[in-house]
Amino acid sequence: MSDFQELIKNIDKCRDYVRDFFVYGFKSRSDFPGKSARTYDDERRRIVSWLPEYVAEDFTEGGKSKNISLQIDQKKLHTNPLYRVWETKSFTDRDLSLHFFLLKLLQERDAAFSAAELTDLLMDEYGYEADLQSVRRKCNEYVEEGLLTVRKEGKTIRYRREIFYKELPYAEKLLDLIRCFQMDQPLGIVGHTILTEQRAENEIYRVKHGFPTFTLEDEILASLLEAIHQRQKVQMRVQSNRHTQEASSQKAGFPVKIFVSVRSGRRFVCIYMINKRSSHFHCVRLDQIKEVTILPDVVPEGKDLKHILTSVQPKVWGVSFSPLLPGHKPFQKLILTIRADEKREPYIVQRLVREGEGGTIEKTAPDTFRYEKTVKDAMEMFPWVRSFIGRIVDLKIYGTDGEQTFEENEQLEKMFFADLQKMYQVYGIAKDSEA
Repeated sequence: MSDFQELIKNIDKCRDYVRDFFVYGFKSRSDFPGKSARTYDDERRRIVSWLPEYVAEDFTEGGKSKNISLQIDQKKLHTNPLYRVWETKSFTDRDLSLHFFLLKLLQERDAAFSAAELTDLLMDEYGYEADLQSVRRKCNEYVEEGLLTVRKEGKTIRYRREIFYKELPYAEKLLDLIRCFQMDQPLGIVGHTILTEQRAENEIYRVKHGFPTFTLEDEILASLLEAIHQRQKVQMRVQSNRHTQEASSQKAGFPVKIFVSVRSGRRFVCIYMINKRSSHFHCVRLDQIKEVTILPDVVPEGKDLKHILTSVQPKVWGVSFSPLLPGHKPFQKLILTIRADEKREPYIVQRLVREGEGGTIEKTAPDTFRYEKTVKDAMEMFPWVRSFIGRIVDLKIYGTDGEQTFEENEQLEKMFFADLQKMYQVYGIAKDSEA
């Protein structure tokens, strides 16, 4: 049996465990039925080793199993502790030696060399015996990482060291900007790495409402941003986080934009899917994307996907471009009637204006207001509508073509009020209580 290793070759092995322990917490070995007990133990030990000051442990009743969770208070942090997950990767002694010898050779000479020339220099300068294929493979890996640049001279490929951040003339002036950026921005691991390399710490900025766990998706995000920039198609392997034994599905399309929820921090990629029958936009949560492959296909000539998205987006409440329960019409009109005291509770009406995303508001009676909004999927509005519980007088949803209103979508309405009835049962409230 192999010994436990703290370092890893692929972050996919531990990404889901770190996310589950942080987001859901208090999970024991039995809560991961899709993995072996040995895998769980290895990943748990890695997390405890990486984040010892944030790990909380307790035992279930009877002390038969141990639960662990990650307790992270974002507003006290000077950096995101989950960046440590990105800083762990397995390597051999020879990998480590070759890494420093190669970069030192290229730094001292400040010139471009072929893989064969570098192989000879490694032996001459350091007595390091390496085969040509290993040196070429390592150089190509560093080209992908951005550590080296490459150019072709005839049939010869030459490698040169890229300029590092600390060598830039304005490096010191940007440190405060980087200190702020690395706290909570997408791909903040880049800023954290620069600060670490510069031996500079963030002593200025703190984030009160942050979402540190989403850094675990940054590798996926980087690939999607590259595809957006190159206007290329991607193939994504998608799997639900809650059902680890569920088979993954494949989705392919052209990524157009990344949406970020200001409420939860959750990120989505909006892709344009084209098939023989139709074409449409679809959003996928980044934390459910397990793998991204960039394909050679490019956006059809003359098709401006960003412009198409901009024209469709006003009818989208969140990220759903097609209704979960479709009717006979392409849109759904939600009409919400609430009661609020105009003198003592003007902030309720202000909420409708501020958060209603352009919906119309009409006063229908003293202290009674009607809000209307036409969207692709009215079900996306339910969490917002529920925030008015105790004031809701009536809720209606109709099918519409954007101009005329047609049949009532009673199925959606029943779903909303059925959720309320379940809540009443949980809290022991009488069933005839008003919404």
